[in-house]
Amino acid sequence: MRFLLPFTLVLFVAASIQTFAQRNDIENTFGVGPQVGWYSSNDAEEGALFFGVLGRLRLGNNVGLEGSFSYRDAEVFRTGQIDVNKLTADVTYIPITFSLMIFAPVGSFLTPYATAGIGFYYTIEAYDVTKVAAREIRELLEDEENFETGYHFGLGLEIPFSRNIAIHGEFRYLFLGTSITSIRDLQTLDTDTKNSDGIMFSGGLMLYL
Repeated sequence: MRFLLPFTLVLFVAASIQTFAQRNDIENTFGVGPQVGWYSSNDAEEGALFFGVLGRLRLGNNVGLEGSFSYRDAEVFRTGQIDVNKLTADVTYIPITFSLMIFAPVGSFLTPYATAGIGFYYTIEAYDVTKVAAREIRELLEDEENFETGYHFGLGLEIPFSRNIAIHGEFRYLFLGTSITSIRDLQTLDTDTKNSDGIMFSGGLMLYL
């Protein structure tokens, strides 16, 4: 009898693990969910938070497609200085991205993945120009709104709690062609450009059908 309880516990744990493993297979399904994160361009003075929604189409156990729509709060870029007045630009992004995902499930509990894709970024550049700036400087630092194309790659980890619920965390590096004008020399009006290439970290919840 004294061996019966440990034996029963072993069987119960084994059965629970097997049931959990069977329950957590996520494949051939579609899911949606929210995400939040932080993004920082290499040339920015400050990074910014972002939030959005994404959808994932799981094709089998190893391949997925993802689409996302998000809003990125303004990043601050240094664009020059007049006397004691710093010139800055607030740059905001509203991206739509598409990604290919390759999953590598580790047992039933962890699913690391690699991702790469393309994005289309509605970009708003708002320059903060002091009132004492000359007209030529104001013309160089004019507000702009345009679409930019960007590319990204990254690594992530999805943790399924069931076939229908999972959380995930992700790191990406983004190549984005946005050019923010910066004045290097006020006398010659020599300009430089800063870009929005950078890193982003995100986390989210997925609800699968």
